[in-house]
Amino acid sequence: MVVSDHGFGQGVFGVDLTGELIKAGLKAGPDSDDVVLASSGQAVALHVRDRNPERIGAIVRFLQKQPWAGVLFTAGRPGSSGVPVEGREPGTFALELVHMTHAERGPDIALTFPWSSARNIHGVQGTDYGIAGATGPGVSRGGNHGSMSPWVVRNTFVAWGADFKRATTVRNPAGNVDLAPTLLALMNLDIDLTRFDGRVLSEAFAEGPDEEKVVIQTRTHFVETPDGAYRAALQITELDRQRYIDKSWRLR
Repeated sequence: MVVSDHGFGQGVFGVDLTGELIKAGLKAGPDSDDVVLASSGQAVALHVRDRNPERIGAIVRFLQKQPWAGVLFTAGRPGSSGVPVEGREPGTFALELVHMTHAERGPDIALTFPWSSARNIHGVQGTDYGIAGATGPGVSRGGNHGSMSPWVVRNTFVAWGADFKRATTVRNPAGNVDLAPTLLALMNLDIDLTRFDGRVLSEAFAEGPDEEKVVIQTRTHFVETPDGAYRAALQITELDRQRYIDKSWRLR
């Protein structure tokens, strides 16, 4: 198996998020721990000290007003049955929906940046906004990752060998989390594979089911602020008990 961890999108606009929060009075200084930023380039996890709900709300409302901000995630709205879709803050999706919750290390806010399907300077589709030392437009020959763009979320997965179908493209959703249970299934080990987060990619097996007959369900969720000034969409695909994130984008 040859697998990449993500795709790439060319950066066309930079955002100094730390500087923007400081200017807005939402972060004390570059090295302050009242709001800690963990960047993955085209998305940022924000950790708010003591998980102060007032500061979380103020940061979300500020970001929703910025043209360089994309889709936002916060902890799921209380009272939701099953996996929540909407976050506590109006106009945000639930962190639980995109597998980003953790009692100790999970962020209080996740921010993604805008993306487009425009071709970059190399003729490859996918451009993105991302973290930079200054806020403004710019073109970089380098790529980056972390966004909710389909050009970044989709990656490479090639498998070959006696156990796999030959000359076949399987278009069903799959993720790197599926590798461990798939490999263990091929080894025929006596292990409960339901203990893993991923699933067995049986439709890729030589004796597996027809990939076109595997039941999948794709749906798009929407959120917006009460005044309708900010709206966003999130597309997910479900297969068995697995939930795959396809893309999210801000509705202009």
